[in-house]
Amino acid sequence: MANSRKILVVDDDYQVVEFIKAILKTKSYHVICGYDGKEGWELLIRERPDLAIIDLRMPGMSGLEFCRRVRRTPEIAQMPLIVISGIGATSDKPESFWAAGLRCDDFLYKPFDPLALLGRVEHLLRRREYISHAGETLMQQAAAEVRRPPMQDSGWREDPVAVVRVFIESWNTRDFALEYETLAEEMKAGLSREEYVQSRLTAYASANGARIVRRMLDSAVKVAHNAACVDCLREDVMDGQAQAKDERYLLRHTPSGWKIMSVQSRPLPPTA
Repeated sequence: MANSRKILVVDDDYQVVEFIKAILKTKSYHVICGYDGKEGWELLIRERPDLAIIDLRMPGMSGLEFCRRVRRTPEIAQMPLIVISGIGATSDKPESFWAAGLRCDDFLYKPFDPLALLGRVEHLLRRREYISHAGETLMQQAAAEVRRPPMQDSGWREDPVAVVRVFIESWNTRDFALEYETLAEEMKAGLSREEYVQSRLTAYASANGARIVRRMLDSAVKVAHNAACVDCLREDVMDGQAQAKDERYLLRHTPSGWKIMSVQSRPLPPTA
């Protein structure tokens, strides 16, 4: 019986496309194939697949530009994207580094294990199905978050530690519109307030966020002119299990208060 879910595969190497197509056919997915970035984009817009697997380096449109276009197009912005690349032979970066930079859902170095590819495809499709069930509620929540008036007490914006605390603990109340206000432009990845809130609500649903509580336990701050560095101990508690993180936030002062420019996070081993 044919699988109703549709997957787009785009790569300028015909053999790679055929290889991936054969892997996906073992699970009876309906596979659509493109052989350069421009053709892949046209297929995506016309066919609206459930998931896309794209090469990083392609003529016509790179995988990076492909991902950017998807994320900036509201009706397809949440489509799962897997980027594949042979760059692994010359890079010492983990796959998660590339996934974060490309704003794709997953990244695989070539050559890859067929079972690994299938596992990641199935995971992303299950995640999308779960999110779609809550989609209407999420959009209503996003609209409410965006319409919410700003906090009357804005004094926290002039305290870099308070800004970091708001950033961390906004998760607990799903106040992602407020979280957005703590970020400098380079942390917003070109997203509008509405787009950011929707993406964070989707991430919250995917992570089953109601089971997670995030809080700042301790902090130290250094301020020099218009720059600040906040070192903090953060704790994420999920179902009674705590994960501590050592984090460093760099902020700059703007006319509207302190804004977070970058975050470095390091999980800490559990205490005995």
